[in-house]
Amino acid sequence: MRMVNMSAGLALLLAGAAPGLAAPKKDGPDYDPNREICKNQAVLGSRLKRVRTCMTAQQWEDIKLQERVGLMRKQYNGSPGAGGAVDDRIN
Repeated sequence: MRMVNMSAGLALLLAGAAPGLAAPKKDGPDYDPNREICKNQAVLGSRLKRVRTCMTAQQWEDIKLQERVGLMRKQYNGSPGAGGAVDDRIN
């Protein structure tokens, strides 16, 4: 039952039914999925060090979608340290 709800939520996310979570509009005249975008990302454990990462616009969108799906799965399944597996808590 819960897996059905999870897959339904994922389908809505991928279909763009949730506008706040959907990918940016791709129908604009200036959108180019092959445009390279560089971002400075902070290094974990350092206050000053940054790493410059360059990818295409499509790759950045794919990563953003993967992070959202991963977060949804984590929220649904719970943390591994939260008292065992999901099946153990249901019974």
